[in-house]
Amino acid sequence: EELLKLRETITRVYAQRTGKPLWVVTEDMERDVFMSATEAQAHGIVDLVAVE
Repeated sequence: EELLKLRETITRVYAQRTGKPLWVVTEDMERDVFMSATEAQAHGIVDLVAVE
């Protein structure tokens, strides 16, 4: 039960920070999603991609 509460909290934070609807974030968290750094930035998961 504690893990479910934690998952709900994390989902709400991701939805708030990315601007994505809660249902989109929930679906994304239900499955393994692999994306490049640029894709993650476009999705709103990261703010900045550093390049060396």
